[in-house]
Amino acid sequence: MSQTSPKYRVAIVGCGGISNAHGNAWRNLPEIEIVGACDEKLEPLKRFSTEYNVQNTYNDLRQMLEKQQPDVLVVATWPSNHLKNVLEAVRWGVKGILVEKPITVNTTQLEQIIQVTERADIRLMEAFMYRHHPLTLAVKQKIEEGAIGEVRYARSTFSTGLMDRRNWRLRGDLGGGAVMDLGCYCINIIRHLVGREPQSVWATGKFEAMNNVWETLIGTLDFGDGLTGQLDCSFGWTWRESYEVAGTDGTLFVQSAWGNSEGESHFTVNGETIRVANGVNPYAAEILDLCRAVETGAPTHLPISDALGNMRVIDALHESAHTGQCIKLPA
Repeated sequence: MSQTSPKYRVAIVGCGGISNAHGNAWRNLPEIEIVGACDEKLEPLKRFSTEYNVQNTYNDLRQMLEKQQPDVLVVATWPSNHLKNVLEAVRWGVKGILVEKPITVNTTQLEQIIQVTERADIRLMEAFMYRHHPLTLAVKQKIEEGAIGEVRYARSTFSTGLMDRRNWRLRGDLGGGAVMDLGCYCINIIRHLVGREPQSVWATGKFEAMNNVWETLIGTLDFGDGLTGQLDCSFGWTWRESYEVAGTDGTLFVQSAWGNSEGESHFTVNGETIRVANGVNPYAAEILDLCRAVETGAPTHLPISDALGNMRVIDALHESAHTGQCIKLPA
């Protein structure tokens, strides 16, 4: 990586649906050179390499890492494969790893990869792209400025009409489930805007035993001191996405929560519309953030501790939904 015009060598493993969001963002970035793409399945690999003009394609991750020596690996495989993909990347000395959400299937796996990547001095980041968008930054700033007074309650919603049981999102063995794919966003934004970790959680929902997944989950997060968060996420409901924060002096509401890109976005504070003009492609923003952190040693916008907090809540919600009990989180 030269100082004058950094060119970051980026490779991707997993060429399914989400890889297109990354590929589309990278093709407009002069700083990014896509040096390799890997997938066990020939069809998605061929489609991705053709669409984004990737010369070097592999069906074996070890081979790609050995031959291409990327600076950064993007892991866009099924969640059940994330741990082994990250460990392989560590073995071959990559400098940064961006892992699609959910970063692992449980807290134990995440603690393992944090330990291994920290020991190897590798930057590890979970791909919550929306956190890099100016809308999210503006919302957080408004709350910190006291626009709605002291935060007392936050709620978030994410549902899609997905019903295809062959899709990984509806397969427990691949790391699927409503909380894993959708609720992870809801938990993430609530924790981010409240600015602390919940003390306990309670959840209920609809469990699909055949595929071993929670298709629907509704959860309550107790942050203590009368501060509460609530989320609902589901497959098979109509598309819904939003979040709201209520404080002692007003409310803040975001209708389009996760899908903002270039162009204008907006949110409301006490009924007044606040426009955010300077949109960005959040997938471009997150890869550049990680690459710059690798090069300069600066912290990433999303620290890995944030991913750990999120995964602990996901595990606790699942445990609560299964047992019917309120689950306490570690202090």
